[in-house]
Amino acid sequence: MATTAKVAFFRNEFVVDLNDGRHLEQSDLQALANDLYRAGVHACDVEYEWRPGFRMITAGQQVALRAALRHQEQKHQGLSIAA
Repeated sequence: MATTAKVAFFRNEFVVDLNDGRHLEQSDLQALANDLYRAGVHACDVEYEWRPGFRMITAGQQVALRAALRHQEQKHQGLSIAA
């Protein structure tokens, strides 16, 4: 089963809840993409949500996060070691 992430924005930080119960907070989009990649989240498994008291993530931030996560996926895709 894929790890999915629900991303919200609160007080200048991205707040992420993973479906396995983990919770991430990060203020930098690139660092968030790195954290999500390490957690096993794929770009297609990221959802954006609004919660009361939170601010909605802009379309530009959504695109930037998915692009950064895809970059991580592609960067590491060719690094597997053949036996």
